[in-house]
Amino acid sequence: MGMTNKQFQGFIRLALELIDKALNRTPDNEDLQKLKDIFQSMLEDD
Repeated sequence: MGMTNKQFQGFIRLALELIDKALNRTPDNEDLQKLKDIFQSMLEDD
């Protein structure tokens, strides 16, 4: 049983929100920024 596109988009948005909170605490974390860029590109592809 897979996820619908809407569920996937919701998951990505939730993850991005948590990544943003982590980046607010440590804005110089390059790994978090790379992860955010990857997740953001997943949303933009649709």
